[in-house]
Amino acid sequence: MRWMCGRKLIGVVGGMLGVLFMVPSVSAGTHKGFPEKYSDIYMPVSLAVGTIRTPEFSAVSQWYDILVQVEKPLPFQRMTCMMGVVGGPLDLKYCSSDDPLLRADWTVWDGEHVVDHGSFPDRCACSFDNKYIYKLLGSFSGEAGKKYTVEVKFTKDGTPLNVANPHLIVIRHKKFW
Repeated sequence: MRWMCGRKLIGVVGGMLGVLFMVPSVSAGTHKGFPEKYSDIYMPVSLAVGTIRTPEFSAVSQWYDILVQVEKPLPFQRMTCMMGVVGGPLDLKYCSSDDPLLRADWTVWDGEHVVDHGSFPDRCACSFDNKYIYKLLGSFSGEAGKKYTVEVKFTKDGTPLNVANPHLIVIRHKKFW
């Protein structure tokens, strides 16, 4: 009988230790749920026509993504149209002829040298969670030890989206997706 009690005690203590060690990782969430903590650049921006440039950041040898993050203060369907993140052609019937409002070209610089450049993709290239919509503007390959700046030129007036608290994010691909 004592042997069974000792065995139960070990099981209970082991279970409690397991829960104790699991709870911090579960409650902290994953890095993908907190891009503001794990990105190389996380900065508020206006989506007005014009050019913004990030501070310089050091890279490692990985792919980096350039994204715009917005909150969802407007009706979801309207936000997807404005951001250019509709699911398919059938969803376009809910969009206006002026959508998407978010349009941009981007350039990655290593000092005075252009490393990569591109434009707003026509496909969804997006992600959603309970609080945010993310639109991928582009990706580039980082080299270890290099210092980069990212320049984004907003080519269409997206100021109606400024109510959504837009942020520009530059993050390692595997830390976001």
